Amino acid sequence: MQASRHGSVTPPAPEQPATRLHATRLHASRLRVVRRVVRRLRHVELVGLIAVAAPMACGGSSDPCCVVDPPNAGPLAVTTVAGDFDTIWELAWGPDGALWVTERPGTISRVNPATGAVTRAGTLAVDEIGEGGLMGLAFHPDFATTPFVYAAHTYTAGSAVRNRVVRMRWNGASLGTPEVLLDDIPGSSVHNGARVVVGPDRLLYVTSGDASNTTLPQSRTSLAGKVLRLTLDGAPAPGNSLGGYVYTLGHRNPQGLAFAPGGALYSTEHGPSDNDEVNRIEQGRNYGWPTVRGRCDGDAGAGEQPFCVANNVAEPLAIWTPTIAPAGLAYYNATLIPGWRGSLLFTTLKGAALYRLQLAADGRSVTSEERLFAGTYGRLRAIAVGPDGSVYLGTSNRDGRGSPGAQDDRILRVRPQ
Repeated sequence: MQASRHGSVTPPAPEQPATRLHATRLHASRLRVVRRVVRRLRHVELVGLIAVAAPMACGGSSDPCCVVDPPNAGPLAVTTVAGDFDTIWELAWGPDGALWVTERPGTISRVNPATGAVTRAGTLAVDEIGEGGLMGLAFHPDFATTPFVYAAHTYTAGSAVRNRVVRMRWNGASLGTPEVLLDDIPGSSVHNGARVVVGPDRLLYVTSGDASNTTLPQSRTSLAGKVLRLTLDGAPAPGNSLGGYVYTLGHRNPQGLAFAPGGALYSTEHGPSDNDEVNRIEQGRNYGWPTVRGRCDGDAGAGEQPFCVANNVAEPLAIWTPTIAPAGLAYYNATLIPGWRGSLLFTTLKGAALYRLQLAADGRSVTSEERLFAGTYGRLRAIAVGPDGSVYLGTSNRDGRGSPGAQDDRILRVRPQ
């Protein structure tokens, strides 16, 4: 089942059994050939080779979009759960068993992962300005008794672009009136951050971008270019060592945020024309922007290394030049895909792929990197891991920078074949 742009639900087109059988046989034949080639070459980009050699057209919610065989996971099938969304920004697994999705123009919906049925939960009045609009979403940890849904969105105050954090009460059928918890976060048509997660400490973590003003990330009095930490009621979290709401500073555009089971916090971050990053976020640390790009290696100028020493700069776990625009981030700790346990999974916009970083046992370094589905589904922004270990991805091909297909934007499910 798929959602229409008007909120209704329409069934997928019926399959053509003979065509499907022919495609399956052709796929299997091609897959065997490619596996032999890969075994001989021992090529690390196994997914890319198979995707090129054995493409399958994407069909309805029950049809495999493609089957890939990455070396650490076994054959994986990708299916379309629901489509026809307008710029998916967040996917979040709700305590109610539904997959919640935000669309940048302001809509929040709930998706039944088994049927693909989409129901609208609410609509926020947002200002969709460039990359801004409705963005991150999270849930109160006691949702059964305190059913608050948290969200971040862009608004205007006079001629100024700003971002805010709100919460809404879920009554089982719809979301109530938004209550503002934190506003006046500098915003822009680009570099808004705005990912929202609730930590194991029962505090709310929110990323903010530099709002195209490089003087703000190093200012402790500005909310821009930071990871912010606040209580579930919107007050500055106790113990923020940098003062007020500021948990860390020196960020350019942190787009992803995810906790590991032990409490470690990780983020993805956009660099300028170089040095996209994955960081381990630690309270009170400075992440360097704009003086530092990527590691403290001097590639941003003579002042980079002295700044790192003087300002307790935390270096990224991984960097990418050319840039890939890393976005949504998740920690994989499920058993459904055993080879992925202990990994960070993140989507990329410019890179148009899913990346997997295997972490060392202490979570402080990366031991291997894998790129999947490169170019197959276009721009990918959102990610969520389901209770059974399936991975859900949200495309972002209608954001003004992609080439949308007939079903875009859509939610994809990745699981063993």
